Amino acid sequence: MSTRSWCTVCVLGLWVTAFAADAWGQAPEGPADRPGRMKQRLLEKYDKDGDGQLGPEERRAVQQDVRDGKLEVPAWLRERWQQRGRGPGARPGGPRGERPGGFGGPGPGMVREKVEIEQDVEYGKAGERPLKLDVIKPKEPKSAALPVVVFIHGGGWRAGDKRGGTGRLAPLVATGEYVGVSVGYRLSGEATWPAQIHDCKAAIRWVRANAEKLGADPNRIGVWGGSAGGHLVNMLGASGDVTELEGECGSPDESSRVSCVVAFCGPANFRAPKEFEGGRRPSAVDQLLGGKIEEHEDLARQASPITYATDDDPPFLLVHGDADPIVPYEQAEMFRDALKKAGVDVTLLTVKGGGHGVGGPEVIRRVNLFFDRHLRGQDVEVSDEPVEQRPFARPQGRPGGPPQGRPPREGGPRRPGGPGFGQRRPPNAGPPPVELPAREPQ
Repeated sequence: MSTRSWCTVCVLGLWVTAFAADAWGQAPEGPADRPGRMKQRLLEKYDKDGDGQLGPEERRAVQQDVRDGKLEVPAWLRERWQQRGRGPGARPGGPRGERPGGFGGPGPGMVREKVEIEQDVEYGKAGERPLKLDVIKPKEPKSAALPVVVFIHGGGWRAGDKRGGTGRLAPLVATGEYVGVSVGYRLSGEATWPAQIHDCKAAIRWVRANAEKLGADPNRIGVWGGSAGGHLVNMLGASGDVTELEGECGSPDESSRVSCVVAFCGPANFRAPKEFEGGRRPSAVDQLLGGKIEEHEDLARQASPITYATDDDPPFLLVHGDADPIVPYEQAEMFRDALKKAGVDVTLLTVKGGGHGVGGPEVIRRVNLFFDRHLRGQDVEVSDEPVEQRPFARPQGRPGGPPQGRPPREGGPRRPGGPGFGQRRPPNAGPPPVELPAREPQ
């Protein structure tokens, strides 16, 4: 991508992600509140995987709405896009610099050609409410019974969408070595705990019951999730076949046990002394439990994966930023120690300087190795050597300068590692630092 094209995408990215750094927080009233309200609206509409950031596919949706006039942005930005031939119909096949396919990452068009997606497959019911998932299968499977990776989206248990899992799973599935499943579940605005784990366990049972139809091996099911999804996959791994958490949402004759777990920034102990979300109340955890944690001690214990750590749990890969302002890093350390004490195979991958929402090529490489080891029986090692948070990348030829057409930011240059989604900023702190999300496109 040319420097000019990079700058154009960067300007829109800066405008959008300036509002997307703090989805769970509440901004103060007054003029400074406008970006806070706007970023919340943007996340509610475009953050499909609920990780508090706008990934490549989500940003493309924003860009398209800007070009179509469906999203209000500053006049200078809209004019610039139109002047550079980015208006509707300007270039067949999409904006310059944007590759086809929609999955992000290298060669998304090739990825799309290698997978087939079946959306909104019903896996059970909660009363009369249908529960649905998406299935991603390789067009050229390497065997008749592939291992399955089930993705559980994040979003504070109150936002997010299963469609976000497609981008995460598609490159894995495109290898022909895996089947992918992305699960939708009831959010806390609809039903409080334990509805969420009931739904996720029903999805695992459905996968096992339909393994032959999926071209899958029912005895090789891995799970992957981030944030709230990280909590739910931690629960799936630690509480396999715990009767009180099974629910009655579908496929009752099957087991809900899984073969391995990858959890990004996932809570593990709701009764720990260090508070979530920097102490903001009511928190997403409060909403999940139906009230303050301290008023629902039994539910908090039941909803904590650490409660169920036993020697029959599957292998875990915990990935967590040591500067996470939403789910304290100590949660991962605490859970790792509990699993180790129980005799479980557990690896904690620390992202140095990482906030809430981690990724990058090296993180994804280790996730792939972990699944290859535990689902495909490959003789590979998964290192626990810490990974550095990727810094903010500026376009070549313009080191340190502000985006074209914009004045320098007051208060110094931009910095990487700003507040994660949901971090509450101090009163009178002004608008949040602007940064492009440093996450691996999937």
